[in-house]
Amino acid sequence: FRCEGEHKAAVECKSKHDWPEDCKPESEALVRATNKLYKEAMDRSPEEFKEFAECLDQNGLRFARCRDKQKAFEAAFPIVESSSK
Repeated sequence: FRCEGEHKAAVECKSKHDWPEDCKPESEALVRATNKLYKEAMDRSPEEFKEFAECLDQNGLRFARCRDKQKAFEAAFPIVESSSK
């Protein structure tokens, strides 16, 4: 999955440290990765992303009510990056 490595590193660090400052590098790396992911989604599939986000917003984040929009978004912007890059 996209950003999986950064997410795992941040979660692992936070499970070992009580002080948030101790995990600042991992947290910042995760923020950079998610910002990059958002930009890629907006560059490659802006309409599908917006429609899915609006559906979730209008339905209180109930994914079950937005499966059609999710399917369209994931078709345009797969969860797992293609290894053919």
